[in-house]
Amino acid sequence: MNASKHKSKRVTDPPSWFEQPRNINAMIAGLVIVCGLLVVADLFYTNPHPHFDLETSFGFQAWFGFVSFVVIVFLGRILRMIVGRKEDYYDR
Repeated sequence: MNASKHKSKRVTDPPSWFEQPRNINAMIAGLVIVCGLLVVADLFYTNPHPHFDLETSFGFQAWFGFVSFVVIVFLGRILRMIVGRKEDYYDR
């Protein structure tokens, strides 16, 4: 009873500001612009004390951060397969 009441509330609520497609597209576009500006800013900044030669490559901070993010997402999927529960675990 309680679970069905909760589900019906989700359907009838209007989407929040973060769920509206227009705002989602604006946030993604803003994020892409900021990331592009940060990569361009790498042209004007040199790391005075790099630990590795690779750190002096163009856009190192951007691509290293992106690759790290992708690795974390895939490791999270693997971790979910190991310790995750089925979606209806709490409804049983």
